[in-house]
Amino acid sequence: MTGFTFKRLGVSTLALAVATVSLAACGSSTNSADRSSSTTLTIGYDSDPAPQGYDPLLYGGGQRLFYESVYQSLFAEGADGQPVPELVSSFSYNKAKTQMKLKLKSGVTFTDGSKLTAQLVKENLDRRSDSKLQAYSGFAKGGSSEITDVRAPSANTVVLTFPAAQRSFQTNLAGVPGTIVGAKAISDPSLLNRGPDGSGPYKMNAAVKGSSYTMSRQPRTNTGTYPFQTIVYKPHLDKNARLNAQISGQTDVSLIDTSTEQTAASNGVSLAKNGGTMLDLLVFDKTGVSSKPFGNKDVRLALSYAIDRDAFVKTVAKGAQPTANAFPKSSPGYDPALNTQYSYDVAKAKQTLSQAGYPNGFSFTITASPTNRAELEFLQNEFKAIGVDMKIDVTTSTDQLFAAINSQPLGFIPLTMSNEIGVTTGVLVGGFANPHKTQDPLIGAALGAAANASASDYPAAVKKLNGSLINEGWLIPVAEQYSYAGYNAKVLKAPAYPGSDGYPLLSSFKPVS
Repeated sequence: MTGFTFKRLGVSTLALAVATVSLAACGSSTNSADRSSSTTLTIGYDSDPAPQGYDPLLYGGGQRLFYESVYQSLFAEGADGQPVPELVSSFSYNKAKTQMKLKLKSGVTFTDGSKLTAQLVKENLDRRSDSKLQAYSGFAKGGSSEITDVRAPSANTVVLTFPAAQRSFQTNLAGVPGTIVGAKAISDPSLLNRGPDGSGPYKMNAAVKGSSYTMSRQPRTNTGTYPFQTIVYKPHLDKNARLNAQISGQTDVSLIDTSTEQTAASNGVSLAKNGGTMLDLLVFDKTGVSSKPFGNKDVRLALSYAIDRDAFVKTVAKGAQPTANAFPKSSPGYDPALNTQYSYDVAKAKQTLSQAGYPNGFSFTITASPTNRAELEFLQNEFKAIGVDMKIDVTTSTDQLFAAINSQPLGFIPLTMSNEIGVTTGVLVGGFANPHKTQDPLIGAALGAAANASASDYPAAVKKLNGSLINEGWLIPVAEQYSYAGYNAKVLKAPAYPGSDGYPLLSSFKPVS
């Protein structure tokens, strides 16, 4: 029985000493100053964005900042985190809300030279039955946001049909799930092993897998929206290596881990901050396929009762906020009562575990990246107190972590809750966090009600969805973490985040002058 951890849906490697970070910053000011006149933006990224190739549908929302450089989506995240049309010029629903009509923009060209047409959108969405495309799994038959039919009645019109009413399906088509791939790659998906085939503002012209990805701005791109001629993504999986690169001027902006933000600030790195990243134990196996105990809801709830979240934050997640909520504190679905309901109670955890048929506990293994070792060792000790032996297997292999998902009961994942319905649909129910396609009637009903709720009814509906996810034991939240982007203020203005998303918008990166 195994589990795994991602670093915000990516992975991290062994941490460098903070002293090394500070020393590396010395003598680096010349490099940093020289970068201020560059037309190149270098981004320190927190994961390898293309471990399985360049089909964005293989991944989750945590890779948006990378893929929005080379692809476009039917809808994009707006500045407030809400969906706004991108490849779509307008959209409407029928009276019953069981059909959605999309009018497409004209003049959109892909890397392979093909054009955006309704038929191409249909061919993209018709891939929704491919189980390898995690971002599409919610659209597949039986999925939480199932699309039963896609038609292309004219060159620029797409009609989607749903089995039940959908009041805000544009949320599901925003970002990665709504990304459209060019015609040649649809005909021959193996092309995406070599590079992207999108219509985004940039084109990838060089890549060293897992090390650097260089994008050049397309001639047609609006230079006011995307002012940098070249963007280089530099994956630094280790949080301190990433910080070191930012301090020393190797990068202009980097995704900074909460645990290193004070070191960043003390070394002259400017910081942009946003909430909404939830530190969760996600339960992949809810039916006991890979680990029999996890098929019992009470086992999963017992693990939640066993965690001292206040101590977790004070010990290994300084700056975060303890929480037992699936959604961030800023969400209308946030419910303080859940924090009380799942407060630290070893006796209750033992009793619940006994009722589930495991009075003597059980054991399982969770596969972790080295950077998460401290958090998992803390949780390991918490579970040990109720007789559960969580063995930690450390790996630095991105491919191994991604490939192992179908055989693991549990993973420790910082999950960016940028949109309650979108993330629940695209990750927790219809995405990678539910590899065995488990269906829960309570969660399904709550998700459907929230997705179709009016503006006035939405807060109550999404709060019920929050409760169903927690009470059914589909995830075990531990803390809400802030996301930080460290940047060189001589080069960049402060980046902006869309809503509660943990990643800035690519279009928000603007030079100082």
